[in-house]
Amino acid sequence: MRKKGLRILEVEPGTPADELGLAPGDRILTINDREIPDELALKFYLSEECVDLTVEKQGGVEESFEVDLSDRTHLGVKVEDFQTRTCGNACLFCFIDQLPEGVRPSLKVKDDDYRLSFLHGNYITLTNLPERELDRIIEQRLSPLYVSVHATDPQLRARMLGRKRPDDLNGKLTRLIRGMIRIHAQIVLMPEINDGANLRKTVFDLYELHPGVQSIAIVPLGLSEHGNHRDRFAPVTGEYSRALIEEVLPWQENFRNRTGTNFAYLADEFYILGGVEIPDSDYYDDFAQIEDGIGMVRSFLDGFKTEMRRRRSRLLPLRGTIATGTLFFPTLHSCIEQINSRFGFQLQVLETENRFLGRSITVAGLLAGRDILAALRGRDPGDFLIIPQEAVSRVEGILLDNLTPADLEREIGKPVYPGGRTVRDFFRLLKSIGSGAELKSL
Repeated sequence: MRKKGLRILEVEPGTPADELGLAPGDRILTINDREIPDELALKFYLSEECVDLTVEKQGGVEESFEVDLSDRTHLGVKVEDFQTRTCGNACLFCFIDQLPEGVRPSLKVKDDDYRLSFLHGNYITLTNLPERELDRIIEQRLSPLYVSVHATDPQLRARMLGRKRPDDLNGKLTRLIRGMIRIHAQIVLMPEINDGANLRKTVFDLYELHPGVQSIAIVPLGLSEHGNHRDRFAPVTGEYSRALIEEVLPWQENFRNRTGTNFAYLADEFYILGGVEIPDSDYYDDFAQIEDGIGMVRSFLDGFKTEMRRRRSRLLPLRGTIATGTLFFPTLHSCIEQINSRFGFQLQVLETENRFLGRSITVAGLLAGRDILAALRGRDPGDFLIIPQEAVSRVEGILLDNLTPADLEREIGKPVYPGGRTVRDFFRLLKSIGSGAELKSL
């Protein structure tokens, strides 16, 4: 059983915590009589100038302190990470259930934690939130939150989430919105299940909660070649994507006339699969759902134009390979051709099929190290290899199949670099790879 309070890991010298005699191993129990379950709560309750702090020392003795923080910026402690709350649903489309053996351990964690939603934009279902947690979200102003809705019809949502009974989604959303919490919603679209009339109902039901619900991301389900999902569910095709774009367009025009935004946004994948031109940046408004694949391509293209305008044309020696998934390959290939023409580089784009998860998984962020090695087999990578930044875990520094960039380097005998999270990062990387003085103008 987890002990009460928040365990202190480190105490910074010269801070209020140090002056109070707090030490690693002590546990912060309450601030102003409020329990402190995690660092988010700690920061919230320490925002007052004067607080009453109750601590359990390592020997089990409780001590109370009055702490004046009026001229200090922080208490001066590093505390333990919170334990991630996991998902209790059995979603029809769950991608984690479709992962093969050998993926990095973090991918197997089915998180459904409102704290990660607030901190990192992770999507949550709200199905595991009791009243006290809703109260906490509102009190501590943990906004915005990212909510997996999928369907507003209670029975359909329950079916999609694999629940025996419907949950009170509308009640929870309404309560959060009345508490000034803003919501970004997600719909994982499953052909023949929550599309058509069901999709329209979901989108317009959520619109009734605008501006509390600020945006909707409509994304296609992913089907790997592991498990039986491909046999049970219809895939998203090019024809399907084109029809969906036509269906949603008048809704977006209606929302823009009423609210000034498109409100509901389609994932880039629909446009690429359908062979439809990626919309202009105005379509995406504030790019609120970019981490869900809504506007990533447009952001890249606009950033690329900006960076190309900023750079002087010079013939410079640079020869290497850039790996990407099949979805983004045409876009990146066109951009790299422009770079080669402008600067005299010899860069090639490596279209990489996803054999680890299945060829229908086309996004660059889900490429495994072995996929990249397989695509390189029999080819000269040049002097270096750049791999998708999104394919490398931020925390662990490893790819989907537990290989590291260093592992790839050993295999190909060339330096391997993650490509950066922005176009500017990418150009800076090219500059740093090159031979110092020759690339200073890039």
